[in-house]
Amino acid sequence: MIPYVPTHTRVQPVSPESQELAYKLKHVIREYKQSHPRLSDGEVQQAIRMAAGRMGAGVQRTWQVLALTIAAVVAVLLGLFVFLRAGG
Repeated sequence: MIPYVPTHTRVQPVSPESQELAYKLKHVIREYKQSHPRLSDGEVQQAIRMAAGRMGAGVQRTWQVLALTIAAVVAVLLGLFVFLRAGG
């Protein structure tokens, strides 16, 4: 039987700037929905995801470059290990 070890996740405190931005976003969305009554909640969520995806593209690109760099280093070290092990 595998013992269960509880873990605690760290919750970052919400900054005043984040709270203010959330308030402003809610206000803008409410105003936009009033002027576009046919807009569904799903469309609002889709728009938010699209906007967040565009802002996070730089961060995602950084992680991709880092992952590729690590993979290249591992490949070179593995090749060197195999070469030296073969008596090269």
